[in-house]
Amino acid sequence: MFAIDDLIREADVAAAPQWDGAPLRYHETYYSPAELDAAFDRWILENGSFGCIPYSHMWHRDSHRRGVEFEPKPNARGHQCALFTAEARCSGRYASNRSHSHATGELPGGMMTQIICEPCNWNHISRSESEAVEAWHDHAITGWRALPVVPLKLVQDRDAKNGKQRFVDWINEHYPLDAQITGHPIITERTDFGTRHVPGRSPWGGYDLSYTALQ
Repeated sequence: MFAIDDLIREADVAAAPQWDGAPLRYHETYYSPAELDAAFDRWILENGSFGCIPYSHMWHRDSHRRGVEFEPKPNARGHQCALFTAEARCSGRYASNRSHSHATGELPGGMMTQIICEPCNWNHISRSESEAVEAWHDHAITGWRALPVVPLKLVQDRDAKNGKQRFVDWINEHYPLDAQITGHPIITERTDFGTRHVPGRSPWGGYDLSYTALQ
């Protein structure tokens, strides 16, 4: 079965045009989200999907977030947000494979995050997802750090039948109208364990930013 799959992939690669897109490896050069997607798909075409994230070290989207991130929807200020990660470390078992080697300094180590604003040809690369997300907001949304913090009790009850309306009413009362725009964030109080910035969770399709992470 594996031999047949290899033969099919070899035929597909032979029939594909020569690749001239984004590098099929880890890199920090700016490319659009579509170009990064195409490069990752090309690596899989040539090498198969098994171990594609740790072996390729390439920028890819988190499949668990597909359909959640708001990057296809520009906010009112004309910016977009696309988030990619790359496994930029290589264990000894990869180094033992002769077909898998790296130049000195090619990989920075650890999991890297890249956030992209395609309309501006802007990107930011960081070892921290939270820092990358905050950098995009600094780039795209003036004054977001001064937004009111939604109290913890309202955040904890937001998914309850009556709690949802109280949550919405509080935001409508405390958030300025020019912050209630497609793609804009909210900032919510969290417990010490709720530190992640969550995409697509604001009432306008933007990030629900963790006040805990911002401290």
